[in-house]
Amino acid sequence: MKAVGRLQAVIDRSWPRDNSNVWELVNDAGDHFYLKQHPTARFHEREVTAYRLWTAALGRGRAPVLLAADADLRSIVVTALAGQPARGLRVPADTESEIQRQAGMLLRRLHQAAPPVSGTAGSERVAARAEDHIRRSSGLLEPAQVRLIRDHAAQLEEIAPLIPMVPTHGDAQVRNFLWDAPTQRLALIDFERAELAPAVRDLVRLEYGPWHGQPYLRAAFLAGYGRTLTATEETALQNFAALDALSALQWGTAHNDKDIIVRAYQTLTRLSAEDFPRP
Repeated sequence: MKAVGRLQAVIDRSWPRDNSNVWELVNDAGDHFYLKQHPTARFHEREVTAYRLWTAALGRGRAPVLLAADADLRSIVVTALAGQPARGLRVPADTESEIQRQAGMLLRRLHQAAPPVSGTAGSERVAARAEDHIRRSSGLLEPAQVRLIRDHAAQLEEIAPLIPMVPTHGDAQVRNFLWDAPTQRLALIDFERAELAPAVRDLVRLEYGPWHGQPYLRAAFLAGYGRTLTATEETALQNFAALDALSALQWGTAHNDKDIIVRAYQTLTRLSAEDFPRP
């Protein structure tokens, strides 16, 4: 393989799901790389675009570097980074806060990697899929949950024109945060869902994940991010969370992923308890 040289070892690093194909490559010099085959052309295009246009803004060693890409094979080769996924790490509270602070710093850099543009395509696409996902989730949702999701989808369509679109990661959660303990540095990985979208979409799986019940982690993130959210963004955060929970419920059920199913129901339960204005 021209991008990495003669290989000494190939190690399967795929996630435990059907459409994950990732291998760690080790060449004769002992250098490590990753080969990834995307499940769809869209995932491939988004990740390649992110590496070519946006990730350099994060800083050296803060994201993998693209070495090769093949659209026909939907595959990429990227450099390996030091560290471990932050998900499941047992670290002190101050380290957990530092991880979130650096996550905020890196996502702000990503969101500023290109000038913001007006447009609603990303938000409208997410909202438009709601009815299809509701139909596919028949029997999994209570009537009140269906009404809640429809309310959030309608509100998102109303406020979407007020929120500029920027480069986003698309799947910002702790499993895609790579923490290198010796250097105390964070990096972001897995950009296959990266696209132009409202910045607040990158906060959904943090707000309704590790930040839930731990406001100090949210505060640490926003300190690194360098600003608080606007009132419109706070509303959009709830809107996107409802639609993300719906998508997660459908996907988790189809793939028998209990963790994702639990997260989806927990998000809907929290949203139903929050003060949401209804028409």
